Amino acid sequence: MTKPLSAALFCLLVCGAAPAQTYEISVSAGYPRLSSAPLGSLSQEGAKDNDTKLKGLQSYSARLTRNTRGYYGHELGFSYSRARLETTLRTTQGGKTVTTVAQDRIDIRQAHYNFLMYFMPKGERWRPFMTGGGQVQEYGAPGIPEWGTGKSRRFGANYGGGIKLMLFKHALLRLDVREYIGGKPYDLTFEDPMKTGGLYRQLEASFGISIAF
Repeated sequence: MTKPLSAALFCLLVCGAAPAQTYEISVSAGYPRLSSAPLGSLSQEGAKDNDTKLKGLQSYSARLTRNTRGYYGHELGFSYSRARLETTLRTTQGGKTVTTVAQDRIDIRQAHYNFLMYFMPKGERWRPFMTGGGQVQEYGAPGIPEWGTGKSRRFGANYGGGIKLMLFKHALLRLDVREYIGGKPYDLTFEDPMKTGGLYRQLEASFGISIAF
């Protein structure tokens, strides 16, 4: 008797919660465009500010959203991006400076919280939104023998917008565009020590699908 009753209560709970569609679970894929701001150099002598560069390749993300009764929502997310790191190395051999270029792929991991503000109420087929929040980013260390700074963790903020389109009752398509702003990674050497640090930006466009319940 207990098991059938529990099953019935569970079904009632699910059926009652489904129309509200308070929660969404989404997965997305996108392209990260990383800032062209100089990241510094591994070289201690003859260092150039633009010796090290990052180029975005692709990104994937997962988000859990809780929508309120009105026009607002809260979102926790995790994203994983791949990027190519290229750095110029300078060494002195026989009194001459030898320049080589090394590169490797790195991982960029981000965990973030965002507040959403919708332009349409819950239940509408189209729901454009604006968003803002904060994140923590971890830049992985490349497999370059001369690389001695290891990984790099930075905190920052992000903002952007997007749109959600209801395909049917429990499924939505979503398009997001966000700009992430944080500190420059890796703490490398700059020609002018006063230029050390500063902000680093990442613009990301992603497309995905959400399950609402």
